[in-house]
Amino acid sequence: MDWIERQRAFQQRYRQGVSPAYRGPWHAAAVALFGSGVMALALVQLESVSGWQWWTVAVALLVANVLEYVAHRWLGHRRTRILPLFYQRHSGDHHRFFTHQDLLCRDSRDWRVVLFPPYLILVISLGNALVALGLGRWLGANSGWLWLATTVAAYLWYEVSHFCWHLPATHRLFRIGFFASMRERHRLHHHPKRMNRINFNITWPFTDWLLGTGSLSPSKDDDHCGPSS
Repeated sequence: MDWIERQRAFQQRYRQGVSPAYRGPWHAAAVALFGSGVMALALVQLESVSGWQWWTVAVALLVANVLEYVAHRWLGHRRTRILPLFYQRHSGDHHRFFTHQDLLCRDSRDWRVVLFPPYLILVISLGNALVALGLGRWLGANSGWLWLATTVAAYLWYEVSHFCWHLPATHRLFRIGFFASMRERHRLHHHPKRMNRINFNITWPFTDWLLGTGSLSPSKDDDHCGPSS
């Protein structure tokens, strides 16, 4: 049985296991509304932000990118005692549902295997609120609020980006070079022989570049790794 046949068989089993009550748009809306609410709450607290405090945004984005990479590479693609459910959902479900030969969601019920569970936005927000509290006491309240707003925005951008990379390659979004490049990076990451080695960043490939794991080139040793849907 080749990759396509295994993928189709898994997709069928996975879709049969999705609750009839699941609605992809509701899932996405719940995450977007909660995250946007947290961001708005943080931003309205800002008062007379100092120039140096704006650097909190840059630091938060860099930290978010590194953590995105670390979680994806070492928790999503390695079975460990830390967050085993994350490994199962990512390598066990997501990478079996989508391969480099077929990245596409067929309908909104497939969004369940692309988006994180809705409760995770709550966990991310609470965790970063604790960090923001510490920063607020150390560097001033503005730094804490900027940290919280930026990290939640980074999480939402991850969800939006990942969703977009599973749209058809012909979508007009991919007329923009950066988006087309990131989709191709993600497609190559979904090759079963390469998923543990390349393209772990989803939003922008900073940490992939830093650690030398970024690639836009199909491997000569991998069959069926040309352009696909």
